[in-house]
Amino acid sequence: MLEGLPQTNNAAEALAVLIAVQKTPSRDDLTIKTDSKFVIDALTSGRRKAENTAWMLQSNRKTLEPIIATIRRRKGKTTLVKVKGHSGITGNEEADKLAAKGADQPHQQEVDIRVPNKVKVKGAELSCMTQALLYAGIRREKAGKTPPRRKATAGLDAARYAAKEKAGLTPKDETIWKSTQAKSVPNNRQKEFLWKLAHDTLKCGSFWEGKPGCEHMVNCPSCEVTETAEHTLTNCRSSGQETIWKLVNKMCEERNIPWSHPDIGTITSCGIPCIKNGETGKIRTGASRLRTILIAQSAHLIWKLRCEWRMGHRGDPAKVHTKREIHNRWVDMINRTIRFDIMAAKSKNPIRGAPRPATALHTWINTLQDDSILEDIIAGRRWRVDGVLVGILARKNEGNQARP
Repeated sequence: MLEGLPQTNNAAEALAVLIAVQKTPSRDDLTIKTDSKFVIDALTSGRRKAENTAWMLQSNRKTLEPIIATIRRRKGKTTLVKVKGHSGITGNEEADKLAAKGADQPHQQEVDIRVPNKVKVKGAELSCMTQALLYAGIRREKAGKTPPRRKATAGLDAARYAAKEKAGLTPKDETIWKSTQAKSVPNNRQKEFLWKLAHDTLKCGSFWEGKPGCEHMVNCPSCEVTETAEHTLTNCRSSGQETIWKLVNKMCEERNIPWSHPDIGTITSCGIPCIKNGETGKIRTGASRLRTILIAQSAHLIWKLRCEWRMGHRGDPAKVHTKREIHNRWVDMINRTIRFDIMAAKSKNPIRGAPRPATALHTWINTLQDDSILEDIIAGRRWRVDGVLVGILARKNEGNQARP
């Protein structure tokens, strides 16, 4: 795939059509047979709407717009034919083989995606615009003129690398930003936390340099290094991160979810579904959603514990949260999440962002202390959620506990 294009099937199929129309002599009639309903609809029934709204509703503009421009310049007749995919049609099967072969090529093929001004439709029809579309257009124009922030670029690259390592895809910046606001991220505070984490705007370390009375906030008192979000979430001895990530690892083992100690990119990109079925290669929706919830909530809890210690107790080593306290707060947080998730899924009144009953079941199955509770609620045989749900019990107070 060309740099800057979405790493999706739709983008690849549209790019194949673009190459076909560019390679065929302009005066020759051309028939394109494809199993992509998206490409055919975008070039026919959806073309006028896309051009009338200045392509603000179409994410594959970079490939679709040059296709339309090239077809307009052709002298011969161009016909699009929908065929059934994976049904033994010779041309379709050969195209799949070529696609697989192309994916293994070490170098990208050069494709001209420029649109000549003579055939380019500029602007938008006022009658087709809404306030939301106009606002989106203004933001798009401003974004094109605003240079990217260095820290945000580094955060996006870290998230992109982690997503590629887990799912084999290279998401666009837009996809990463949207993933921080994904429905599977439990609440708005955690969405805001992930967004700030990607921007590297959390208040720690160098943020406090030069601020009177805040000199003690620059370095981590326990580790004696400049405090950063990555250090707090993945390395610090006093933030509780080691205890919390071990609990996450235990839950992931119950669901056969691959797990390794996270880095900053893994946390930032946690909203991108990346857990695949080993046999079919398809995304495991429930497992991916569970992974997102666990990482987002756990990282946010680590940050909260850090803020309580660093700001509430001024980093006093004697007041670091104990392992028992960290363990119990994590268990309580996950229990509350499960209760809300199950009850929201079964609510008679629509709740924004609530999962479907089947989604809730696939998310939490095999992670509960008693799976029959969840199954009974989803089946309508039970309406209350009582007791401890998560399969990790809270720790009782057994005297002085070791601090992390």
